[in-house]
Amino acid sequence: MKAMVLSAGFGTRLRPLTLERAKPAVPVLGKPLLIRTIEHLMAQGVSSLRLNLHYLPRSIEQVFEKDAWRALPVTFSHEKSILGTAGGLKDNESFFDQGTFLMVNGDILFDFSLADAIAFHRSNHALATLVLIAQLPPYRYTPVRIDDSYRLVGFKGRGASGPARPETYVFTGVHILEPEIFRYIPEGIFCEINDQVYPAALDGGARVFGFPVTGYWNDLGDPGRYLSCHRDLFLKNGISPPIHVPPDASLTQECHLGRFVTLSDGCRIEKGCLVENVILWEDVVVKTGSILRNCIVGSGMIVAGAYTNRIITRRGEAPIDNGI
Repeated sequence: MKAMVLSAGFGTRLRPLTLERAKPAVPVLGKPLLIRTIEHLMAQGVSSLRLNLHYLPRSIEQVFEKDAWRALPVTFSHEKSILGTAGGLKDNESFFDQGTFLMVNGDILFDFSLADAIAFHRSNHALATLVLIAQLPPYRYTPVRIDDSYRLVGFKGRGASGPARPETYVFTGVHILEPEIFRYIPEGIFCEINDQVYPAALDGGARVFGFPVTGYWNDLGDPGRYLSCHRDLFLKNGISPPIHVPPDASLTQECHLGRFVTLSDGCRIEKGCLVENVILWEDVVVKTGSILRNCIVGSGMIVAGAYTNRIITRRGEAPIDNGI
């Protein structure tokens, strides 16, 4: 099976971090988010992947120039003008020549099986199946509903008109698709699959479903959720103490690392520092006596002083509204 990982977006909500690198390339517990996505997809049978690039493309290409990931079955397409979720897919139509395929948002962290969803999709001869996960009120995302046959109810004003199941869901950004989807996508222009393609397909009588799964999902939509995904991984994987320190990071004996601390290659924490619920990108130096709580620090920074709920980068600073 082939898959496309959408990697062209601007990552606006994660700025100023995404002024340094594209969102799919941000590190998550010592590994680029994009690599975590690819490894999870390959473990579920994906054999070849296409990434569309537009914003800061070298920050993504450079990930695959490292020895650890050089051999991954990944190819790229470059968009001179950003084409949207459907337009970018259409631009790679010739790549999808083996029947059922996947399209996955490049800014999500997820850990759930797709086997049942793919089996459902095929057995129901679906054009598209949107992978869903339960969402309880108060809703952070627009709720998605399905009926007892898994048909979408009221999706963008389209879909089944009958009664919906009582559960509400969020769309995870994982699409299971058939090549016939390309009939609904115009060529060479910006087009969004949720807002334009699926409503047109539903209006035309196409079989578009939503399939609920269980497991972990986080869209890393803002700095607070970026912090929270690290905390989630520490707890989910039973890492105790919940600290990630790579071999070439440097710690003085007099510094104190609290819970949920992620260091990257080349980081140095000097004496008398207190660091907790913090993500440090590569080559960050935390100077003597500094205090960092609920912070994200971009690569190459030298930090001195006390900071709480802050992003600190070479391209500027910003608050983290929900850092705790």
